[in-house]
Amino acid sequence: MTAIAANLSFTLPLPPSCIAFCPTQPHLFVVGTYHLHSSTNDDNQDHDGDTVIDEPDTQQRSGSLILYKLEGDEITEIATETTPDFAILDAQWSPHSSAHGELLAVATSTGRLMLYELQSHGGTMQLASRCSEQVCEASTLVLSLAWHPSQANVVGVTLSDGRVCLSECTGSEPWARGTAISVSAVHEHSLEAWTLAFASYDSDTAVLSGGDDLVLQLSTLDDHDAVTHRWQDRKAHEAGVTAIVPLFSDLVLTGSYDDHLRLLSTPLAGRRQVLADVNLGGGVWRVKILSGSGAPARLALPEGTRSLIILASCMHAGTRVVKLSRGRDDAWQFEVLAQFEEHKSMNYGSDFQPSESTLKSIVSTSFYDRLLCLWKFETGGNKGASSAIEPGADSKTPDTGQPEEV
Repeated sequence: MTAIAANLSFTLPLPPSCIAFCPTQPHLFVVGTYHLHSSTNDDNQDHDGDTVIDEPDTQQRSGSLILYKLEGDEITEIATETTPDFAILDAQWSPHSSAHGELLAVATSTGRLMLYELQSHGGTMQLASRCSEQVCEASTLVLSLAWHPSQANVVGVTLSDGRVCLSECTGSEPWARGTAISVSAVHEHSLEAWTLAFASYDSDTAVLSGGDDLVLQLSTLDDHDAVTHRWQDRKAHEAGVTAIVPLFSDLVLTGSYDDHLRLLSTPLAGRRQVLADVNLGGGVWRVKILSGSGAPARLALPEGTRSLIILASCMHAGTRVVKLSRGRDDAWQFEVLAQFEEHKSMNYGSDFQPSESTLKSIVSTSFYDRLLCLWKFETGGNKGASSAIEPGADSKTPDTGQPEEV
Protein backbone atom coordinates (compact mmCIF):
# COMPACT_ATOMS: atom_id res chain seq x y z
CA MET A 1 0.00 0.00 0.00
CA THR A 2 1.39 3.37 -1.07
CA ALA A 3 1.37 6.47 1.11
CA ILE A 4 0.51 9.59 -0.88
CA ALA A 5 1.75 13.14 -0.28
CA ALA A 6 -0.22 16.28 -1.04
CA ASN A 7 0.56 18.53 -3.99
CA LEU A 8 -1.17 21.41 -2.22
CA SER A 9 -2.94 22.01 1.07
CA PHE A 10 -4.51 24.94 2.89
CA THR A 11 -6.87 25.75 5.75
CA LEU A 12 -10.51 26.56 5.06
CA PRO A 13 -12.39 29.32 6.90
CA LEU A 14 -14.93 26.86 8.37
CA PRO A 15 -15.06 23.08 8.94
CA PRO A 16 -15.84 21.24 5.66
CA SER A 17 -18.63 18.65 5.63
CA CYS A 18 -18.85 17.80 1.92
CA ILE A 19 -17.27 18.40 -1.48
CA ALA A 20 -18.51 17.90 -5.04
CA PHE A 21 -16.99 18.52 -8.47
CA CYS A 22 -19.35 19.87 -11.13
CA PRO A 23 -19.82 17.15 -13.80
CA THR A 24 -20.43 19.60 -16.66
CA GLN A 25 -17.69 22.06 -15.67
CA PRO A 26 -15.06 19.76 -14.16
CA HIS A 27 -12.64 22.55 -13.32
CA LEU A 28 -15.14 23.75 -10.68
CA PHE A 29 -15.93 22.20 -7.31
CA VAL A 30 -17.91 23.27 -4.29
CA VAL A 31 -17.14 22.76 -0.59
CA GLY A 32 -19.95 22.86 1.96
CA THR A 33 -19.10 23.93 5.51
CA TYR A 34 -20.64 23.38 8.93
CA HIS A 35 -20.01 25.59 11.96
CA LEU A 36 -21.53 25.02 15.39
CA HIS A 37 -21.85 28.17 17.51
CA SER A 38 -21.00 27.32 21.10
CA SER A 39 -18.76 28.79 23.76
CA THR A 40 -17.55 25.28 24.58
CA ASN A 41 -17.00 24.13 20.98
CA ASP A 42 -13.54 24.29 19.47
CA ASP A 43 -13.47 23.61 15.74
CA ASN A 44 -9.76 22.82 15.94
CA GLN A 45 -10.26 20.06 18.48
CA ASP A 46 -10.82 16.59 17.06
CA HIS A 47 -13.67 14.67 18.68
CA ASP A 48 -12.61 11.27 17.36
CA GLY A 49 -15.58 9.11 16.49
CA ASP A 50 -18.17 11.90 16.58
CA THR A 51 -20.19 12.97 13.57
CA VAL A 52 -21.08 16.50 12.67
CA ILE A 53 -24.61 16.20 14.08
CA ASP A 54 -23.67 14.86 17.51
CA GLU A 55 -24.50 18.21 19.11
CA PRO A 56 -27.58 19.56 20.95
CA ASP A 57 -30.31 20.69 18.52
CA THR A 58 -30.73 23.98 20.41
CA GLN A 59 -27.32 25.25 19.33
CA GLN A 60 -27.02 27.59 16.38
CA ARG A 61 -25.34 26.38 13.20
CA SER A 62 -24.12 28.30 10.18
CA GLY A 63 -22.04 27.51 7.12
CA SER A 64 -21.16 28.37 3.56
CA LEU A 65 -20.82 27.08 0.02
CA ILE A 66 -17.39 27.88 -1.40
CA LEU A 67 -16.87 27.59 -5.16
CA TYR A 68 -13.32 26.79 -6.28
CA LYS A 69 -11.54 26.38 -9.61
CA LEU A 70 -8.93 23.64 -10.07
CA GLU A 71 -6.49 23.98 -12.95
CA GLY A 72 -3.41 21.78 -12.83
CA ASP A 73 -2.06 22.13 -9.31
CA GLU A 74 -3.65 25.53 -8.72
CA ILE A 75 -6.85 26.02 -6.70
CA THR A 76 -8.53 29.42 -6.84
CA GLU A 77 -11.49 30.57 -4.77
CA ILE A 78 -14.18 31.86 -7.15
CA ALA A 79 -17.11 32.76 -4.90
CA THR A 80 -18.55 32.16 -1.45
CA GLU A 81 -22.24 31.93 -0.60
CA THR A 82 -22.58 32.35 3.16
CA THR A 83 -25.46 30.64 4.98
CA PRO A 84 -25.70 32.41 8.35
CA ASP A 85 -28.93 30.63 9.35
CA PHE A 86 -27.96 27.04 8.60
CA ALA A 87 -25.02 24.69 8.13
CA ILE A 88 -24.40 22.42 5.13
CA LEU A 89 -24.39 18.63 5.51
CA ASP A 90 -24.41 17.45 1.88
CA ALA A 91 -24.29 18.90 -1.62
CA GLN A 92 -24.90 17.06 -4.90
CA TRP A 93 -24.82 18.36 -8.47
CA SER A 94 -27.74 17.39 -10.67
CA PRO A 95 -27.07 14.87 -13.48
CA HIS A 96 -29.92 16.52 -15.45
CA SER A 97 -28.35 19.80 -16.56
CA SER A 98 -30.10 19.60 -19.94
CA ALA A 99 -33.46 19.76 -18.13
CA HIS A 100 -32.85 22.59 -15.70
CA GLY A 101 -29.32 23.93 -15.96
CA GLU A 102 -26.47 23.31 -13.57
CA LEU A 103 -28.19 22.86 -10.20
CA LEU A 104 -26.68 22.02 -6.84
CA ALA A 105 -28.96 20.39 -4.26
CA VAL A 106 -27.96 21.19 -0.69
CA ALA A 107 -28.91 19.48 2.59
CA THR A 108 -29.19 21.88 5.54
CA SER A 109 -29.22 21.76 9.34
CA THR A 110 -32.66 23.41 9.51
CA GLY A 111 -34.68 20.78 7.64
CA ARG A 112 -34.62 22.64 4.35
CA LEU A 113 -33.65 21.40 0.89
CA MET A 114 -31.95 24.21 -1.02
CA LEU A 115 -31.35 24.40 -4.78
CA TYR A 116 -28.58 26.64 -6.12
CA GLU A 117 -27.87 27.42 -9.77
CA LEU A 118 -24.39 27.88 -11.19
CA GLN A 119 -24.45 31.18 -13.07
CA SER A 120 -21.99 33.44 -14.87
CA HIS A 121 -22.06 37.14 -14.07
CA GLY A 122 -19.58 39.38 -15.81
CA GLY A 123 -17.45 36.39 -16.67
CA THR A 124 -17.35 35.21 -13.05
CA MET A 125 -19.09 32.05 -11.90
CA GLN A 126 -21.27 32.11 -8.80
CA LEU A 127 -23.95 30.11 -7.00
CA ALA A 128 -27.38 31.73 -6.86
CA SER A 129 -30.27 30.49 -4.73
CA ARG A 130 -33.03 29.19 -6.99
CA CYS A 131 -35.67 27.53 -4.81
CA SER A 132 -36.07 25.70 -1.51
CA GLU A 133 -38.47 23.54 0.46
CA GLN A 134 -38.93 22.88 4.17
CA VAL A 135 -38.97 19.07 3.98
CA CYS A 136 -39.27 18.54 7.75
CA GLU A 137 -39.27 20.38 11.07
CA ALA A 138 -36.56 23.02 11.49
CA SER A 139 -35.15 21.06 14.44
CA THR A 140 -34.50 18.07 12.14
CA LEU A 141 -31.37 17.93 9.99
CA VAL A 142 -31.31 16.90 6.34
CA LEU A 143 -28.32 14.54 6.44
CA SER A 144 -27.86 13.46 2.84
CA LEU A 145 -29.47 13.62 -0.57
CA ALA A 146 -29.45 11.98 -4.00
CA TRP A 147 -30.87 12.95 -7.38
CA HIS A 148 -33.26 10.53 -9.06
CA PRO A 149 -31.33 9.01 -12.00
CA SER A 150 -34.07 9.54 -14.61
CA GLN A 151 -36.55 12.04 -13.13
CA ALA A 152 -35.07 15.53 -13.07
CA ASN A 153 -37.80 16.75 -10.72
CA VAL A 154 -37.11 14.29 -7.86
CA VAL A 155 -34.50 14.44 -5.10
CA GLY A 156 -34.28 11.88 -2.29
CA VAL A 157 -33.32 13.02 1.22
CA THR A 158 -32.50 11.37 4.55
CA LEU A 159 -33.28 12.96 7.90
CA SER A 160 -31.85 12.93 11.41
CA ASP A 161 -35.17 11.59 12.77
CA GLY A 162 -34.73 8.45 10.61
CA ARG A 163 -37.06 9.24 7.73
CA VAL A 164 -36.20 8.73 4.06
CA CYS A 165 -38.25 10.94 1.75
CA LEU A 166 -38.71 12.04 -1.85
CA SER A 167 -38.96 15.73 -2.73
CA GLU A 168 -40.73 16.29 -6.04
CA CYS A 169 -41.33 19.57 -7.83
CA THR A 170 -44.59 19.57 -9.76
CA GLY A 171 -44.20 22.55 -12.11
CA SER A 172 -43.58 22.34 -15.85
CA GLU A 173 -40.04 23.65 -15.37
CA PRO A 174 -38.15 21.53 -12.82
CA TRP A 175 -37.00 23.46 -9.75
CA ALA A 176 -38.00 26.86 -11.11
CA ARG A 177 -38.29 29.67 -8.59
CA GLY A 178 -41.68 29.51 -6.88
CA THR A 179 -42.50 26.00 -8.09
CA ALA A 180 -44.60 23.74 -5.85
CA ILE A 181 -42.64 20.98 -4.12
CA SER A 182 -44.23 17.94 -2.46
CA VAL A 183 -42.58 15.65 0.10
CA SER A 184 -43.50 11.97 0.49
CA ALA A 185 -42.14 9.24 2.78
CA VAL A 186 -40.38 6.16 1.43
CA HIS A 187 -39.53 4.33 4.66
CA GLU A 188 -37.77 5.10 7.93
CA HIS A 189 -35.04 4.02 10.33
CA SER A 190 -35.26 3.90 14.12
CA LEU A 191 -32.20 6.17 14.37
CA GLU A 192 -30.54 8.68 12.02
CA ALA A 193 -30.87 7.85 8.32
CA TRP A 194 -27.34 8.56 7.15
CA THR A 195 -27.48 7.91 3.43
CA LEU A 196 -29.55 6.85 0.43
CA ALA A 197 -29.07 5.89 -3.20
CA PHE A 198 -31.27 5.11 -6.19
CA ALA A 199 -30.72 1.81 -8.01
CA SER A 200 -32.29 -0.09 -10.91
CA TYR A 201 -33.68 -3.61 -10.47
CA ASP A 202 -34.93 -4.80 -13.86
CA SER A 203 -37.92 -2.52 -14.51
CA ASP A 204 -38.06 -1.19 -10.95
CA THR A 205 -36.38 1.87 -9.48
CA ALA A 206 -35.29 1.21 -5.92
CA VAL A 207 -34.36 3.40 -2.97
CA LEU A 208 -31.64 1.95 -0.74
CA SER A 209 -30.91 3.62 2.58
CA GLY A 210 -28.63 3.10 5.56
CA GLY A 211 -29.05 4.21 9.14
CA ASP A 212 -27.41 4.44 12.53
CA ASP A 213 -29.62 1.47 13.52
CA LEU A 214 -27.31 -0.86 11.49
CA VAL A 215 -30.12 -1.30 8.95
CA LEU A 216 -29.75 -1.39 5.19
CA GLN A 217 -33.20 -1.34 3.60
CA LEU A 218 -34.76 -1.24 0.17
CA SER A 219 -38.06 -0.04 -1.25
CA THR A 220 -39.15 0.06 -4.90
CA LEU A 221 -41.04 2.80 -6.75
CA ASP A 222 -43.49 2.25 -9.59
CA ASP A 223 -44.03 4.65 -12.50
CA HIS A 224 -46.12 6.88 -10.24
CA ASP A 225 -43.58 6.72 -7.38
CA ALA A 226 -45.87 4.50 -5.28
CA VAL A 227 -43.69 2.76 -2.68
CA THR A 228 -43.38 -0.98 -2.00
CA HIS A 229 -41.14 -1.83 0.95
CA ARG A 230 -39.08 -4.92 0.08
CA TRP A 231 -36.74 -5.73 2.95
CA GLN A 232 -34.61 -4.63 5.90
CA ASP A 233 -31.20 -6.14 6.61
CA ARG A 234 -29.73 -5.94 10.13
CA LYS A 235 -26.99 -8.58 9.81
CA ALA A 236 -24.55 -7.35 7.19
CA HIS A 237 -23.13 -4.44 9.22
CA GLU A 238 -21.85 -4.22 12.78
CA ALA A 239 -22.42 -0.46 13.08
CA GLY A 240 -24.30 2.30 11.29
CA VAL A 241 -24.52 2.24 7.49
CA THR A 242 -23.05 5.49 6.17
CA ALA A 243 -22.44 5.03 2.43
CA ILE A 244 -24.22 3.21 -0.42
CA VAL A 245 -23.09 2.97 -4.06
CA PRO A 246 -25.10 0.68 -6.41
CA LEU A 247 -22.96 -0.94 -9.11
CA PHE A 248 -24.83 -3.25 -11.51
CA SER A 249 -27.35 -6.05 -11.27
CA ASP A 250 -27.98 -6.36 -7.51
CA LEU A 251 -24.42 -5.53 -6.41
CA VAL A 252 -23.98 -2.67 -3.96
CA LEU A 253 -21.00 -1.14 -2.18
CA THR A 254 -21.56 -0.02 1.41
CA GLY A 255 -19.54 1.85 3.99
CA SER A 256 -20.06 1.64 7.74
CA TYR A 257 -18.95 3.00 11.09
CA ASP A 258 -17.54 -0.49 11.70
CA ASP A 259 -14.58 0.53 9.47
CA HIS A 260 -15.53 -1.90 6.68
CA LEU A 261 -16.12 -1.41 2.99
CA ARG A 262 -18.36 -4.20 1.69
CA LEU A 263 -19.65 -5.58 -1.57
CA LEU A 264 -23.13 -7.03 -1.14
CA SER A 265 -25.55 -8.93 -3.31
CA THR A 266 -28.95 -7.37 -2.59
CA PRO A 267 -31.70 -9.09 -4.60
CA LEU A 268 -35.29 -7.89 -4.30
CA ALA A 269 -36.21 -11.31 -2.93
CA GLY A 270 -34.03 -13.82 -1.11
CA ARG A 271 -31.10 -13.41 1.22
CA ARG A 272 -28.49 -10.74 0.98
CA GLN A 273 -24.85 -11.87 0.76
CA VAL A 274 -21.59 -10.20 1.69
CA LEU A 275 -19.39 -11.04 -1.30
CA ALA A 276 -16.26 -9.22 -0.12
CA ASP A 277 -15.18 -6.86 2.64
CA VAL A 278 -12.11 -5.00 3.84
CA ASN A 279 -11.24 -3.11 7.02
CA LEU A 280 -10.06 0.40 6.10
CA GLY A 281 -9.09 1.47 9.62
CA GLY A 282 -11.77 4.13 10.04
CA GLY A 283 -15.46 4.67 9.58
CA VAL A 284 -16.26 4.63 5.86
CA TRP A 285 -18.30 7.81 5.57
CA ARG A 286 -18.40 8.34 1.80
CA VAL A 287 -17.57 6.14 -1.22
CA LYS A 288 -17.06 7.15 -4.85
CA ILE A 289 -16.03 5.20 -7.97
CA LEU A 290 -12.74 6.49 -9.40
CA SER A 291 -12.71 4.17 -12.42
CA GLY A 292 -13.99 0.85 -13.71
CA SER A 293 -12.80 -1.44 -16.49
CA GLY A 294 -14.50 0.12 -19.50
CA ALA A 295 -17.04 1.97 -17.32
CA PRO A 296 -17.83 5.68 -16.92
CA ALA A 297 -16.64 6.86 -13.52
CA ARG A 298 -19.93 8.38 -12.36
CA LEU A 299 -22.50 5.99 -13.82
CA ALA A 300 -23.74 2.56 -12.83
CA LEU A 301 -21.19 0.03 -14.01
CA PRO A 302 -22.14 -2.30 -16.87
CA GLU A 303 -22.54 -6.04 -16.53
CA GLY A 304 -19.24 -7.83 -17.00
CA THR A 305 -17.14 -5.26 -15.17
CA ARG A 306 -14.15 -7.12 -13.74
CA SER A 307 -12.52 -4.41 -11.65
CA LEU A 308 -12.98 -0.90 -10.39
CA ILE A 309 -11.11 1.58 -8.22
CA ILE A 310 -12.82 3.21 -5.27
CA LEU A 311 -12.21 6.43 -3.34
CA ALA A 312 -13.23 6.11 0.33
CA SER A 313 -13.44 8.88 2.95
CA CYS A 314 -12.57 7.08 6.18
CA MET A 315 -13.15 9.64 8.95
CA HIS A 316 -10.22 9.58 11.44
CA ALA A 317 -8.18 7.22 9.19
CA GLY A 318 -8.01 9.63 6.25
CA THR A 319 -8.63 8.65 2.63
CA ARG A 320 -8.14 5.25 0.98
CA VAL A 321 -7.92 4.17 -2.65
CA VAL A 322 -9.22 0.61 -2.97
CA LYS A 323 -9.39 -1.82 -5.88
CA LEU A 324 -12.31 -4.23 -6.20
CA SER A 325 -11.68 -7.05 -8.66
CA ARG A 326 -13.34 -10.26 -9.81
CA GLY A 327 -11.17 -13.33 -10.31
CA ARG A 328 -11.45 -16.12 -12.84
CA ASP A 329 -13.48 -18.06 -10.29
CA ASP A 330 -15.90 -15.09 -10.17
CA ALA A 331 -14.99 -14.35 -6.53
CA TRP A 332 -14.70 -10.66 -5.63
CA GLN A 333 -11.90 -9.23 -3.49
CA PHE A 334 -10.73 -5.84 -2.22
CA GLU A 335 -7.16 -4.56 -2.24
CA VAL A 336 -6.08 -1.30 -0.61
CA LEU A 337 -3.82 0.43 -3.13
CA ALA A 338 -3.00 3.70 -1.41
CA GLN A 339 -3.68 5.86 1.61
CA PHE A 340 -3.67 9.61 2.16
CA GLU A 341 -3.16 10.44 5.84
CA GLU A 342 -2.15 14.10 6.03
CA HIS A 343 -5.52 14.99 7.53
CA LYS A 344 -5.40 15.37 11.32
CA SER A 345 -9.13 15.01 11.92
CA MET A 346 -12.28 13.54 10.40
CA ASN A 347 -12.23 13.05 6.62
CA TYR A 348 -15.92 13.42 5.71
CA GLY A 349 -15.54 14.59 2.13
CA SER A 350 -13.39 13.65 -0.87
CA ASP A 351 -13.98 13.89 -4.60
CA PHE A 352 -12.04 13.69 -7.86
CA GLN A 353 -11.96 15.93 -10.91
CA PRO A 354 -13.95 14.34 -13.78
CA SER A 355 -11.51 13.50 -16.57
CA GLU A 356 -10.81 10.92 -19.27
CA SER A 357 -7.22 10.75 -18.00
CA THR A 358 -6.13 7.83 -15.84
CA LEU A 359 -4.25 10.32 -13.66
CA LYS A 360 -6.87 11.56 -11.21
CA SER A 361 -6.73 14.82 -9.29
CA ILE A 362 -8.32 14.24 -5.89
CA VAL A 363 -9.40 16.83 -3.34
CA SER A 364 -9.99 15.63 0.21
CA THR A 365 -11.02 17.56 3.32
CA SER A 366 -11.03 17.13 7.08
CA PHE A 367 -13.42 18.67 9.55
CA TYR A 368 -11.97 19.99 12.80
CA ASP A 369 -8.59 21.05 11.37
CA ARG A 370 -10.42 22.59 8.36
CA LEU A 371 -7.82 21.20 5.96
CA LEU A 372 -8.23 20.87 2.19
CA CYS A 373 -5.66 18.81 0.26
CA LEU A 374 -5.01 18.20 -3.43
CA TRP A 375 -3.25 14.98 -4.44
CA LYS A 376 -2.87 12.71 -7.46
CA PHE A 377 -3.47 9.04 -8.15
CA GLU A 378 -2.74 7.04 -11.30
CA THR A 379 -5.57 4.57 -11.97
CA GLY A 380 -3.87 3.01 -15.01
CA GLY A 381 -0.84 0.76 -14.94
CA ASN A 382 -0.05 -2.89 -15.51
CA LYS A 383 -3.06 -5.20 -15.16
CA GLY A 384 -5.07 -2.55 -13.36
CA ALA A 385 -2.44 -1.94 -10.69
CA SER A 386 -2.36 1.71 -9.70
CA SER A 387 0.28 3.94 -8.23
CA ALA A 388 0.49 7.22 -6.41
CA ILE A 389 2.02 10.26 -8.07
CA GLU A 390 4.56 12.23 -6.08
CA PRO A 391 3.73 15.93 -5.77
CA GLY A 392 5.54 18.17 -8.19
CA ALA A 393 5.20 21.39 -6.24
CA ASP A 394 5.26 22.61 -2.68
CA SER A 395 2.02 23.25 -0.82
CA LYS A 396 0.77 26.79 -1.12
CA THR A 397 -2.08 29.03 -0.14
CA PRO A 398 -4.81 29.36 -2.80
CA ASP A 399 -5.36 32.45 -4.85
CA THR A 400 -8.46 33.95 -3.28
CA GLY A 401 -9.43 35.88 -6.41
CA GLN A 402 -15.46 -14.91 0.39
CA PRO A 403 -19.40 -14.92 0.38
CA GLU A 404 -21.24 -14.75 3.67
CA GLU A 405 -25.02 -15.06 3.84
CA VAL A 406 -26.82 -12.48 5.95
